[in-house]
Amino acid sequence: MTQTELLSILEFVEKIQFMAQGKNTLSGVDSRWNIILYAMRRHLEGKILTQTALTMAANVPYGTAIRRINELIDDGYILKRQRSKTGKSFSLHPSKQLIGRFEEYAFQLKSHIGVTFGFNEGGKSLDDFYFGASYMASSTLSFPSALSFGVGFDKKLRILGPTDPTFNFLADNPRQINEFCGGTVEMVVMNLDDLRQESIRNALLEESEYDLIAFDLPCLGEFVAKKMIAPLNDRIDEEKFNFTDFHNAAWQGSAYQGDQYGIPIQSTSEVFLYRTDLFEEFDIDCPPQQVDDVLQAAQKLHQVQPGLSGIVMNYGIGTPIAHTFMQTMASMGQSIMLQSTESNRLFHQGRPRVDTEVGEKTMEYLLELLDYAHPCSLTCDWDKRIRTFAKGEAAMTYGWSIRASMVELSDYTTVARQVGYCAPPSAVGVASVSPIGGFSLAIPNNMSKASKDAAWRVMKYLTRPELIKWYALNGNYSSTRYSTSADPEVKMVSPVVELVDELERKGQVQSGVRPPIPEYFDIIKILGEEIHSILVRTYSVAAGLKRAQDRLDKLSISV
Repeated sequence: MTQTELLSILEFVEKIQFMAQGKNTLSGVDSRWNIILYAMRRHLEGKILTQTALTMAANVPYGTAIRRINELIDDGYILKRQRSKTGKSFSLHPSKQLIGRFEEYAFQLKSHIGVTFGFNEGGKSLDDFYFGASYMASSTLSFPSALSFGVGFDKKLRILGPTDPTFNFLADNPRQINEFCGGTVEMVVMNLDDLRQESIRNALLEESEYDLIAFDLPCLGEFVAKKMIAPLNDRIDEEKFNFTDFHNAAWQGSAYQGDQYGIPIQSTSEVFLYRTDLFEEFDIDCPPQQVDDVLQAAQKLHQVQPGLSGIVMNYGIGTPIAHTFMQTMASMGQSIMLQSTESNRLFHQGRPRVDTEVGEKTMEYLLELLDYAHPCSLTCDWDKRIRTFAKGEAAMTYGWSIRASMVELSDYTTVARQVGYCAPPSAVGVASVSPIGGFSLAIPNNMSKASKDAAWRVMKYLTRPELIKWYALNGNYSSTRYSTSADPEVKMVSPVVELVDELERKGQVQSGVRPPIPEYFDIIKILGEEIHSILVRTYSVAAGLKRAQDRLDKLSISV
C-alpha cells in the first residue's frame, strides 16, 4: 500500500470521525483516536509533530488531552525523544508499533470495503483496487461529456505537445475536441528535442504563444529553474482538486521541490517485452525476472530462425543509450544520483555517479547483450527498437509501455498476441524498478490571469478519467489514473495497461531513475557520448566510465 493510498484511507477515517462527532453528536469525542490519526497524518506527510498540535487535535480540554498523550506514550504508541540536557525540550513521534498497527488497520478497512462494494470479486487480491480512486464510485467510465464552462467559440486555445499517441489523436480529431471544449483547440505537435527547444523559446516571449504546454517529466527541473511554467498549488488547494486517482509516480513526477507544476495526461513506464511463442517452443521459463535470465534467453534464441536476433537494444548514440544506461543501472541497484532505487523521492540528493561497482556491472551486462543483439541496436532509438521487435526480427526487447500499440496494432507487426509484458528484470537481490516517463500539462508563466484560468479549466478537463479512457481506446496504451486502468473496456485494450497499474500499486514505478534536475540534459549529453564509446570498443569499461565520471564531476549540480 503506497503512502498516498494510506493518506486516502486516513482522510476517509477522519471524515467518518467528523460525521459521528460533529453536529449530529451520534458519538462522543474519541480523543485517543483523534490523537492517533493526527500523529499518523504528520508522519505520512513528513511533518513535525508537537505536543501543542496534538492537544489541539484531541478536541478535548487541555488537561484531558495531555493525559491521553501520556497514556499513548506509556503504551508505546508515541515516542518522546529528549532534545536537550534538561529534558524540557523534546520531540514526539509515532512509534514503530503504532505505524504497524495503523497499517494493519488500513489493510483491514480496505479489505472490508473491497468485499462490500465488490472491488475484489472473482478471487482478486487486495492489491487489485486502489483506495480513493474514482472507480470506487463506478467501474465503467462513460463517454466524455462536454466541458460545462467552455473556452468560448470565438476563442482559440493552443496546446504544445509531443508526437506521441495522445497528442496525435487530439491533433487528428479537432472537430470532436473542439465540441467537447466549447471552442477552437489547436494542437501543435513536435518531436521530443524540438518540443523542448520550442518550450524554451516560448518562455522568452513577452506573452506565451501557447495556453498549455506538455513537458517530458525529466525536463521539469530545467523548466522550473528557468521560470517557464506556473505552480499549481494554490489552484489545487482552493478547489480541493482530487489527485489521489492519479498514478503516484506520475503525480509526484510532475512536482518539483514541493510544488506541483503539472497534471499527468500521458504516462508510460519501461517494461520488458518477450515472444511468448518462442519461450514456449524452446521451453524457457517466463517471464524473465533477472538479468541473467535475459542473457540466457538471448543466447538460446539468437539465430534459431533466419533473421531472428536474441534481443534488440536501444544503443543509439546520444539520448537513447544514455536512457538505456540509467534505466539498466537502476535495475542493478543504483540510480544515477547514487541513491537506492527503493525510493523515488531521494533522487535529488547526491551527485551523479557512474564509476561505481554497479556502473561496471551495468556496462558488462550491456556488452554481453550486444553479442546477441540485432545489428541495428547501435543506431536504435525508441521507435526503431520497437519496430524491429514488432516485425519479428528479435525475440526480446525493453520498451516504453505506451509503444505497445506498435506491437499490437501497427500495419507491419507480425507478433500481435504473441507478446508477453513484465517488469524490467533486475539483478539478484535487487527489487525490479520501472522508470516513469510520459508527459504532463503545464501552464506557461508568461500569460495573463484570465488566460491562465481558462487554461486551468481545459487542463483539468483533458486529464479527467473518461478522457484518459478515450485516449486509451484510440491507440494510447497508457493510463495516468487508477480508475481508467480499472475500466473493463480499457483492460481489454492490452495487458500492458494492467501491468503498469500493478507496478504502480506496488511502488515499482519510480521517477528517480531519470532525475528531473536542471542539469539533466548535461548528464544525458555526457552519458550519450561516453557510454556509446564503450559499446563500440573505443574505450574499455574502466576507462570509459572514468572518462564519463570526470566530465560529470565538472558539472555544477544545483540541487
